[in-house]
Amino acid sequence: MKCERCNERDAEIHIRHQKGKEIEEHHLCRQCAEQMAGDGLIPDMTFDFPVESFLGGLFPVHGQPFPDTGEGHSSDKGVTCGRCGLDSLSFRKTGKWGCPECFSVFQKSVGPLLRKIHGSDVHRGIRPAKACVEEPCRCDVDSLRKALRDAIEMEEYERAAVLRDKIRETGENHEDGC
Repeated sequence: MKCERCNERDAEIHIRHQKGKEIEEHHLCRQCAEQMAGDGLIPDMTFDFPVESFLGGLFPVHGQPFPDTGEGHSSDKGVTCGRCGLDSLSFRKTGKWGCPECFSVFQKSVGPLLRKIHGSDVHRGIRPAKACVEEPCRCDVDSLRKALRDAIEMEEYERAAVLRDKIRETGENHEDGC
């Protein structure tokens, strides 16, 4: 999706603003979004709190490093990514990963937080309205299978049975063209 302002770069910033009963959506590249925010055209786009205090408040013991997941290596700063060297304290301060491998290194500690905040730890992005109908089915089945494994692991067998039935139903619908 291209930036709606310059029509040159890919839109990375997606803004939804409600005015009364209407919802306005804007899809902008970083440069245009920064320029519009600087010009005051996008209100409330700045954060008045440091990322460190936000992330630090989400974890059980403020100031403690993430628990060791076994994926990276432990240090006095907590778990460290073996690829880029990012440690859990640096992540907590910046709120940014250092490389794609960081997510798998910190997943055991950050995964439950992402599921709690977003409802999932899988990024799906924004899809066009006319997206292929088969792709959501595949994503749904994958997420249902993961939820089924989690339910069995947590010994929630009634929930697991419901999820199993949903997987079967989705599979049958998928064969019929979703």
